[in-house]
Amino acid sequence: MIRTVSAILVAALSGTLAGPPASGQGAGSAAANFSDNLFAEDVHSLDWRADLGLVLLAGDTPRDGAEWLADIQFGLDFESFTDGGRRWGLVLTGHAERDLYIDVQGGRVGACPAAIGDCATVGPAGAPLTPVAPDSGLYSAGPASGNRVRAVLSEAYAFADTGWGEIRFGYGDGAARLDPVGGPAAARLIRADGGHLLAASRQAIRTETPFSGQDPKLVFRSIALGQETTVGTLRAAVSFTPEASQCGIDYCPRRTLPGGQVGAINTGIAELAVNWDIRRGEHQWAISASASHAGGADGAPGFDPVSGLDAGLSWRWRDWRAGGRWRRSNNGVSGDGDYEALSASVGWEQGDWLTTLEYAAYSDDFVHSDGSAWQAATSRLVGDHGLVALGVQAARRTEPDVEIGGRVQREIDGTTAFIELGWRY
Repeated sequence: MIRTVSAILVAALSGTLAGPPASGQGAGSAAANFSDNLFAEDVHSLDWRADLGLVLLAGDTPRDGAEWLADIQFGLDFESFTDGGRRWGLVLTGHAERDLYIDVQGGRVGACPAAIGDCATVGPAGAPLTPVAPDSGLYSAGPASGNRVRAVLSEAYAFADTGWGEIRFGYGDGAARLDPVGGPAAARLIRADGGHLLAASRQAIRTETPFSGQDPKLVFRSIALGQETTVGTLRAAVSFTPEASQCGIDYCPRRTLPGGQVGAINTGIAELAVNWDIRRGEHQWAISASASHAGGADGAPGFDPVSGLDAGLSWRWRDWRAGGRWRRSNNGVSGDGDYEALSASVGWEQGDWLTTLEYAAYSDDFVHSDGSAWQAATSRLVGDHGLVALGVQAARRTEPDVEIGGRVQREIDGTTAFIELGWRY
């Protein structure tokens, strides 16, 4: 539920932002008088929202014991209307978390130093450097760096309704992450594919394209065109990000790391996404797809502008849900170093309960690492705002290591049980 603060308070604090109210009726109507009343409750609104989550883990954690993780989001939404009835406003969102590992994304896998055999290497000849894969965030040499506790301003943008869609300008998601569809997940934070928090082995599974990060961008998201029960509804979105260089909660492009590893900063990132939704009888289907491409990459020789594709499918029939996602990119590197990820899940919903079985996997050909995760979980809605989830996740990862005979792949397994407590307001 969202609480709305009185427009009198909004006018007092944000009077310079308040636009004229909508007046869709004739000059003699009561609505026409709103233009002289900037304090009308139905003209301006300031809403707040919060999403709080706590996770308790036990099993194969990095410290071989119980762990607690947390994820907190808090936001403010200001909204007003023009004389023609067009909506506009501002959105601010802060995001903080305590995760299982210190790396924002990816992290150290194995021990495969640059220029040793076919270990991941960039840089000029004679001066090899240990790279961080720009997409997966994985690296195979050097110390890890970061902090398990992190906080960012994840959204800070202005928006305006054009009639055909919404224009956004500022910090926030790019087109590829606005309307992706996929399979069901019982827990909000712990997932086999792309959860905000990690539960088991270090993984790089993420089927939503993250290239543009939360950096300032221009976005257009259309209205849904069509009719859901006949031809279906189609929505499209495009975005342009001049540069992706700021660390977020789940994605962190880096030029250099404290441990000596090097990365690349991508520039001129264009994204195009489409979403199609149709209902036939008791069956509901949705399909999404996106393409992303960077115009340039600021980094050592061996890095290329990042580009990739993703697609998702979801299906619902009565109490059953199912779906999956797939993504592939060039990993932001030259040559054969692609990144690929996929996921699939099925769920059964009964009243306030949702039970799911999830699978996800990834492969990074640049750093020579791949992995997968299975998760079984069940959750229950508690009242209007709460959620309790119980689950088990089993993860597997192979990573490169160097021996006298050359590079070998070692396998690491981990299993954890978790309890997730959530509160959304």
